[in-house]
Amino acid sequence: MADQRAEIAAMTEDARAMESSAQETAQTTMRRAALSRVLTALDTGGGYADALADLRSAGASVPDILARSAPGGIATLSDLQARFPDAARAALAAARAAAVETGETGGATAFLRNVLGVRSLEPRAGDDPDAILSRAEAATREGRLTDALAEIDALPQIARTELSDWTTDVRARLDVIAAAQKLSEELN
Repeated sequence: MADQRAEIAAMTEDARAMESSAQETAQTTMRRAALSRVLTALDTGGGYADALADLRSAGASVPDILARSAPGGIATLSDLQARFPDAARAALAAARAAAVETGETGGATAFLRNVLGVRSLEPRAGDDPDAILSRAEAATREGRLTDALAEIDALPQIARTELSDWTTDVRARLDVIAAAQKLSEELN
């Protein structure tokens, strides 16, 4: 009788351990699936509040930066790449206009560049706004947003002001992606 009780107790303990293991596996699977949905939303655009709710219900601690941008999502890389040329044209026009006003440049060539909006489309060396923007655009096309921001930081203030909406979206994207990657590392 004592042997049977010990055997039943061992079977009960094994059943509890299996149940606990199954619950832990289910939680881990739920966290991974929810995180995958968050990462997909960050790549494709759109909100991911439901995925964060699932992460929380699975016991994950969600960074505030991820939670703040969850309802509407963040700008996608393709969106940022598509928006850059217009923002660069506006920044270059502002920088050129400021250079004409201060007497740094002038003449017919400067006038034509301003009127036509001519700018370099291939990366080139130099520290003038056109060269800087050409390198920033190349970095953006290649998905190197941190490098693009570093280039933009070298622009005159008036040009940076024209790019402020774009750079704000880039910084938000970089911060959210970094938080998501850190969370991914913690969960794996």
